[in-house]
Amino acid sequence: MGDELRFSVLGPVQAWRDGRELELGSPQQRLVLAVLLLADGRAVGGDQLMDALWGQARPRTALQVLRTYVSRLRAVLGADALVSVGDGYALRAGACDAAELRMLYGEGRYAEALALWRGEPLAGLGGDYAEAQRARLAEQRLAALEHRLGQDLDEGKHAEVVVELSTLCAEYPTRERLRGLLMLGLYRGGRQAEAIGVYTDTRRLLADELGVDPSPELAELYQRIISADPALGRAPARPGTAAGPPARRVPRQLPADVADFTGRRSEVEAMAQALRPGEASALVVCAVAGAGGVGKTTLAVHVAHRLAGDYPDGQLFVDLRGSGVQPLEAELVLGAFLRALGVEEAPEEPAERAALYRSMVADRRMLVVLDNAAGVAQVRPLLPGSATCGVLVTSRARLIGLTGARQLDLEVLGPVAALRLLSGIVGESRVAAERGAAMDLVAACGFLPLAIRIAAARLAARPGWSVAGMRDRLSDERRRLSELRAGDLAIEATFALGYEQLDEAHARAFRLLAVPDMADVSLRAAAALLDLPEQEAEAVCEALVDVSMLESLSPGRYRFHDLLRVFARSRADSGAGAALDRLLEYSAAAVAGRFRSLFPGDLRAELLPTGECRDAFDPAETDALLSVVRQAATREHADRYRLAWIVDMLTDVAPESVAFQHTLDLLVARAGGEPRAEGLARYLRSTLSSADREARRSDALAAIDLAQGDPYVTAVATASLGVQAYDDGDYQGSVELIRRGVEIFAGRGDRGAQALWLGLLARSLAAADEPGQAVEAARSAYRVHAELGGGTPRHPWAPYQLAFTLQAVGSLEEALRMYESAVTGFREIGELDWIGTAATRMAGIYLTLGDHARALELAEQGLAALREADDEHWQGKALMILGQALTATGQRERGHVCHAEALEIFDRLSLPEAEDVRTLLAAVNA
Repeated sequence: MGDELRFSVLGPVQAWRDGRELELGSPQQRLVLAVLLLADGRAVGGDQLMDALWGQARPRTALQVLRTYVSRLRAVLGADALVSVGDGYALRAGACDAAELRMLYGEGRYAEALALWRGEPLAGLGGDYAEAQRARLAEQRLAALEHRLGQDLDEGKHAEVVVELSTLCAEYPTRERLRGLLMLGLYRGGRQAEAIGVYTDTRRLLADELGVDPSPELAELYQRIISADPALGRAPARPGTAAGPPARRVPRQLPADVADFTGRRSEVEAMAQALRPGEASALVVCAVAGAGGVGKTTLAVHVAHRLAGDYPDGQLFVDLRGSGVQPLEAELVLGAFLRALGVEEAPEEPAERAALYRSMVADRRMLVVLDNAAGVAQVRPLLPGSATCGVLVTSRARLIGLTGARQLDLEVLGPVAALRLLSGIVGESRVAAERGAAMDLVAACGFLPLAIRIAAARLAARPGWSVAGMRDRLSDERRRLSELRAGDLAIEATFALGYEQLDEAHARAFRLLAVPDMADVSLRAAAALLDLPEQEAEAVCEALVDVSMLESLSPGRYRFHDLLRVFARSRADSGAGAALDRLLEYSAAAVAGRFRSLFPGDLRAELLPTGECRDAFDPAETDALLSVVRQAATREHADRYRLAWIVDMLTDVAPESVAFQHTLDLLVARAGGEPRAEGLARYLRSTLSSADREARRSDALAAIDLAQGDPYVTAVATASLGVQAYDDGDYQGSVELIRRGVEIFAGRGDRGAQALWLGLLARSLAAADEPGQAVEAARSAYRVHAELGGGTPRHPWAPYQLAFTLQAVGSLEEALRMYESAVTGFREIGELDWIGTAATRMAGIYLTLGDHARALELAEQGLAALREADDEHWQGKALMILGQALTATGQRERGHVCHAEALEIFDRLSLPEAEDVRTLLAAVNA
């Protein structure tokens, strides 16, 4: 991306590209964007997004509506900016003011944070989610304001602060933090009596309004003010300064804090709050877990330095080497700790060493940092026994057995924090000059802090290199790991430490799960890849999650960090091909199972022999499966004919997406020298709505030439030409071509396909003014569908096709009954566009029957569904009928607006219906 995206939620939800504001659509669509922005680059699941949009009132078509919103946002923001991740989405480009706010807040730059606000956050968005986020952001602003006022007081700006605080206390009368700051400001300004008066007023107000006393903190400040505590007259000392010389040996073992520490505000605050000495009755342990390179040590050291002043008796630090092949033994660490505490000769027995260590720190306020732990057994002997101490542990595996520990799972940085880290090392001006390339670079690093530091260090050492050049070096997955090496830092070496600790079974799983080109894998897909029963596969995957070699998005779904996937693939062995084959076999069986349930009797499922699969294929997995099909199609000895068969069945059980176009383009390109595979792929490509008419016709003709006697490809390609002839207005030619295809299906005993195409033949016969033959063909198709479905057609296509034909020949009452049946079926399988199409056709019938109110109602329903499905052609048709119904009910102005909108659509798409609308407009105007 060479252009720059900026977003704002601290006011109305807005976006800009290179300074130009973008049109983000409806409030609901802006709400989807807001949820993704507030996730700060992390994936947001579909259920979470739908909860934010509708809460408990989620409509049946919620998933389709959500996908429509996402599709529209992608059209505005770019496909690379808004990406699919598992069953959800993530925003992986641009800078957001909310992320900038968190960053500035975490760095204590409160005045700059407050300057970002542009009014009420998420202005104009409704619903419980938006209200909750508004309240959260407003609280964040108020907290930042309190911090900024505290800073101003520390800088001696007493007079200015008192003026501002007086106004704020009137606006927020029960907020004790503001009252305390006002008391302190007045006291430091020589106005002790007024400061005491503020406390008196506050105590009375809290008692009257809330029935409570002031907090202990405010009461303590009052006592210090009335006793004229000298310490209140000056700014407080910075954390880390000592009150006086130590009475005994005080170890200060913390490594240096990094000067460019970036982000992690919420994590830092949570850890500091947990570890700050207070009223705890037992030892406080904070355990940080995460993958190699995610920044656990850097975070731990940063927090430890921040807390150093709270632990004046010293800080102990040790690298336990838990990620290596020989972790440190606890007794060796105890010996080192005891020497640091002044014990010259430690006991030999491990238990005695541990007991002496606990005794030495029992009455001290000490912070113990145990970095890179191997496990609980290594950590437990190193824990003090006193509540006056604090312990900070880092590890790759979650230390589940560490009873009472505050667990924190550390993830990668968000996009804004990642960019700030890069800027801190490379230089802000250099990054600002190539901001788009810089964002691509940190994304190629998977937002992993260590990877970003390495890439940044290489750039900093090479002033002549461009950021775009470094990005391009990382774009090749095969050399990415070797590029991420600088001095003694190397991503590959970091990952290798974790990999080498896996036993063979888990190392094999680690390699095989990275084989498919999928953003994440389901548990069932993992079981197929690993050739294990589901329960065993889950245990293996969860074990990899426990040691941070794999991530779990939600129960039963797993993914790799991008760089870990690259590392896993670099370790691939001869089992990778077989694993991909097993995944394809499992997926083909699941697709075939769903296909058979919807199209019983269609021989396509029988022409693709698959094993039994008890799992129903989930259409939400379509793009992921197509990605695997593309991956398989590039292999040297791929069975591309079989791959095309999988795509063929997918086209009938899943909604069309751009992934179908990409997959079929690749199959056509790769199938040179394989005529049957190329023929089937070309036929399938000719059916895509995204292709232009000439390309569709060319593909269908080529498919017939390439079929080489394959009756199925010959039949469907011929019949497909008939559909194209119908679209061109050549109804007689359409009848001849589709009939030829139907005869081939009948000759090979494929009753399912025969019934499907008979329905389309009926449509062409009706248009060719053959009503008797049309109804006969349509009823025959419905009858076969019903017989194959055990008495009732399984797919709503059957009643829809019959309804269309009955409508065309004037049997309107029966047509309405069939359309209603079709709409019910389309709702069950989530076909939003066909719900809208059927409702629009029903509206047309009621318009003909003179029931204008019912026509108006159905046209509105159809238009709503078609807009959610993003079907512009049929939106225009629905608007035409809606305009007629409105005009007929006396709403001429609104009807004119609908007709004008329909005309704009048809003109823009160069569709012949534009002339029909002009005729309607002329008639109304006359």
